[in-house]
Parts: sequence; structure tokens; C-alpha cells
Amino acid sequence: MPTCPDAAVFDRVIPRDGTASMKWERYRDRDVLPFWVADMDFAVAEPIHEALLQRLEHPVFGYTLASEGLVAAVQDHLQRQFDWAIDPDWLIWLPGVVPGLSAGCRAFCGDGDEVLVNPPIYQHFYDSHEQERHVLRRVPLQRDPGGRWSWDIDAMRAACTPRTKLLMLCSPHNPTGTVFEQRELDALAELVLEKGLIVISDEIHCDLVLDADARHRPTAAACPSIADRCVTLMSASKTWNIAGLNCSFAICPDATLRERFARACRSAMPLVPPLAYVATEAAYRDGGPWREALIEYLAGNLELIRRTLEPVEALRLEPLQATYLAWIDATALGLEDTKGTLEQHGIGLCGGEQFGQPGYLRLNFACPRAVLQEGLDRLVAAVSKLQA
Repeated sequence: MPTCPDAAVFDRVIPRDGTASMKWERYRDRDVLPFWVADMDFAVAEPIHEALLQRLEHPVFGYTLASEGLVAAVQDHLQRQFDWAIDPDWLIWLPGVVPGLSAGCRAFCGDGDEVLVNPPIYQHFYDSHEQERHVLRRVPLQRDPGGRWSWDIDAMRAACTPRTKLLMLCSPHNPTGTVFEQRELDALAELVLEKGLIVISDEIHCDLVLDADARHRPTAAACPSIADRCVTLMSASKTWNIAGLNCSFAICPDATLRERFARACRSAMPLVPPLAYVATEAAYRDGGPWREALIEYLAGNLELIRRTLEPVEALRLEPLQATYLAWIDATALGLEDTKGTLEQHGIGLCGGEQFGQPGYLRLNFACPRAVLQEGLDRLVAAVSKLQA
């Protein structure tokens, strides 16, 4: 049985020079610490590493199918974590969640049909539709008095037309970090039934809930009334730091929807690589203790961000329940290019513009605490200089 690693595993600083890391190459030869793309700087869990080494002993790496062991590992994980019993026939394997978004638009929208999304949201929700054929409708999230972001169901209802066919969700939400409650999911399900919508739900961050009082429920499991209208996209990639291997899956209970979705995937995307299947199976089967230790470490990093930014009036850390992506309101700085300005001060973040929220910043805190502290020190110093 795998053991739970201690914090030293995550404190270890691993240089990524010479690995062609997209995250670090952006600022090569510049004194800029990268906290932008959702890519962790932690060593992969030992069970995953061992499984990959074992698979490498076999010298053939041809086209590969999902094994029975992988399917069973996914089923067990979903049952254990979310009390969701799925049938193996519901699974469609994909090389990533983003291709799944695109496949959903192709599968369920015809010429002139509309896709509904809720800004601020992960940028690929804006470019997954076919711009020549589909219309993108944006209905912004709303914020409660405590600053938590959620759906504006009334505005979504008003935005729907007879041509609105597809609702694309991000749950838990990226970049706001919201874990939607049952009451919110129930209201959403009512809208879906009323308007006859199909739902694509990106739930790639489902295993990264940091708030002990929050519980993620997959949309299709939480709302059985719309399960036959849902395609759920999941992956072990973000949680277990194996995004570069490219393995995700769609869960679609309804046979008709599943065939339409699968048809849209054919010839449009590559097969999942063999090593990606191996890593994903090991993550779901044996990666539980590592994930538990990760959650604890990330919660500590988030607390460090809270403490550091609390006295900085120009930066407001938004409430975060899930993901390792802090969402920061920097509009008080009044900068035309907040991201670019901070890069000049040695810290590389995602600008809110790419998510549809100018003046905000997204900070990836899945890194050793010493690196995070250095980045926060640079951020605070930059704000001080800018205000001076």
C-alpha cells in the first residue's frame, strides 16, 4: 500500500532547465519566476514513476487501448470520491480535456447554433467552437456578498434563444476556484431542462478541493434529471502532474449523445499515448496518499498567499475553494497591462484578460513554498514601487 509522503517531497526545488518546459521556457534568460500555466513543479508520485519505468521495459509503443485495469481504477475512484457509479461503456478516451470541448461543439451544434459560457472562464472555452458556424454567448458569473463567484441563472435564462444548444461549464471553476453547491446545481439543472440544453462539464480540477467545508459533486451525478444530457470531461493530469502525457476521458451515460460525441472525435484527434494510460491508471489506483499530502501542502501555500496579500490594499485574493490557481483582483492598481508590468518586476502570472476579466491575475501556487515566498515577495515589492 503506498504511503503518504511528507511535506519535504513538495518542498524540494527541482530545476527544469533542459526539459523544454513550456512554463519555464517562457522566461528563459530573464529573471522572472513563472506562476502562470497550470503545471505543477512537484515530482510525480512514486507509484506513477514506478509504473512508467515498468512499462518502459517493454520495447514496443504502438497504438494502445485503455486496459481493463485502467477502467476499473477510474470506476473505483469515482465511486469512492463522488459516490458515482459509472458503466465502462460510458467512457470515451481523449488526449485532453480541451479537445473534448471542441468535440462537444462539433457534435451538438449546427450552423448558427449558440454555445453558452460564463466569464471569467478558462480561455479555451472561448475558442473551442467553430467561429464560422457557431455563436458564442457570454453570460458573466455573479458574485455574492462574500466575493464568491457563481452562475447568474436568471441572466443565463434571459440569454438563451431557440438556437442555444450547448452549455459549457467548468466545475470546479477555473479561474475563480468555486465549488458549486447542490442548490446551485439544482437551479442549473432546472434551466437545462427548461431550455433543452446539452451540457459539457469540464471537471478536470475535481480532485483538487482545498476547502474542507466544500464537496465537489459531478454535475451528472448531482443532478440525475439531466444526466442523459451531460458529457463530463475529467483527467488525472492536473491533480497528479501528468498533463504532458495527454490522457483524459469523457463520461456520457446516454447512448445517443455518446455516439454523436464519439463521432465528432473520430479522425479529429490523436489516440491517447500508451504511457499516458499507464500513468493515469497508477494515479487513480495508487496515487491517493500522494494526493492527500498534496492537498495539505497546497492549503498551506494558499494560507501563505492570504497572509502575505492581506495587508496589500491594492490586491484582493478572491475566495478559493478548489484548484491551485489563486484569483487576485488587481484592478485597484489601475494598470493598462497588469501582467506585463509585473513581468518587468520579475513575476510571471496569467493576466485576467485571457479569462475575460481585465485587471485580475491568476497565480499558480503548486510549487515549493520557498519559490512561492520569493514570488510573493517580488509581487508585494512591485506593488509598493508602482504605488510609490
